[in-house]
Amino acid sequence: MKETELYLPVKTLFESFGYEVKAEINHIDILASKEDYYIAVELKTSISLKLIYQAIERQKIADEVYIATFKKHINHSKQSYRQLISLLKRLEIGLIAVSNDFAEIILESKPFDYAKSRLMYQKKKEKMKKEFKLSKSSLNLGGTKGKIMTRYKEMVTQIGIYILDHGPSSPKEIKKALNIEKVSSILQKNYQKYFIRIDRGIYDLTKEGREEILNMYHVLKDHMMI
Repeated sequence: MKETELYLPVKTLFESFGYEVKAEINHIDILASKEDYYIAVELKTSISLKLIYQAIERQKIADEVYIATFKKHINHSKQSYRQLISLLKRLEIGLIAVSNDFAEIILESKPFDYAKSRLMYQKKKEKMKKEFKLSKSSLNLGGTKGKIMTRYKEMVTQIGIYILDHGPSSPKEIKKALNIEKVSSILQKNYQKYFIRIDRGIYDLTKEGREEILNMYHVLKDHMMI
């Protein structure tokens, strides 16, 4: 499929809105005008970073900017599509999809409300701030793919090291020593299978848990408040 196949459907779309439409004005694929208001549209068979850059350049001279592509070439996987729409919203770039010679606006080009966006994600922000304040280790490397040291894993590890150092212990004495409120919950739920209850209210490390804690012991002692 060619970019020229996008032209007529997009032209028809804006003409239906009362715009006068011309092609290749000042290197812009499509320029629509009505009452001294100008909308620039860039046509591409697929969406790329180069296309985004091009649209940003058009924003310098046009009142609104859209990118248009074939609908079937838009990645409709839930995460990729959501990320694309989020990016275009923030950049205030509209999206037009063409299918069977019919063009439709998927995303309007309009000002992005940063205050509203921040309000929508306030809970995630608070969670991030809490994780940052509670995190005690400096083991994670920026850009790391795979396992990371979360605050929950830190607490599990701290408890494991305490038992390794002091032997079988009760949640009460561990909580007092480490100042971790969730000790009882962590020991009882035992998601990592590190712990085993050997008596009423007394916990020890499993064989696998002991091996895992020993592997991290020396590194963690240098990076965490035990």
